Amino acid sequence: MQEIAQDCGMSVANLYRYYEGKLALGAAVAAAEQAALFTACDRSVINAHGDLAAKLVTLFQTLIDGTCRQIKSTPLLFELGMTVARELPEQRQRFLREIEARIAAILADGGSDEALTAVEARVTGRMILMAGASFVLPWMLRTQPFGNPRAQVEPLMKCLVAGLTEAGAMGTAIAVRAGDSP
Repeated sequence: MQEIAQDCGMSVANLYRYYEGKLALGAAVAAAEQAALFTACDRSVINAHGDLAAKLVTLFQTLIDGTCRQIKSTPLLFELGMTVARELPEQRQRFLREIEARIAAILADGGSDEALTAVEARVTGRMILMAGASFVLPWMLRTQPFGNPRAQVEPLMKCLVAGLTEAGAMGTAIAVRAGDSP
């Protein structure tokens, strides 16, 4: 904290007024990085043309590209984000909720007859996020256990969108049985 305070031109005591420790400071940096990634995602999805699958592909590929770029160009920042995610589960959950909300917004918007109700979009969005976990989880993007994730996004999203009607109805029934509020 002393080095950070010195680099910022302030006292350690003043730095502690804003952050309770290194982890809190790291969390703030990681949150700013995530916000920049989500801004890029939002921009990409707005500019995407095509059906639901094309918009979902754009979202996931932007997440992949942003994370892979960070792994290569700023590996220490990537490691900081990994540490924060490991130490602060609420930050990790917030990241996943943000992605899930973007998926649900794409599904609810639809673009024609493909639009889902808000409940279907939320439930189906969660299922799509679960299916696409290897495209958003940073440690999986670093190790790429299934090969190049970018090449796998489009076939998976097309498959998932093809089964949306059945999956949405089934997912809503599952959520209701599990006690989730639709």
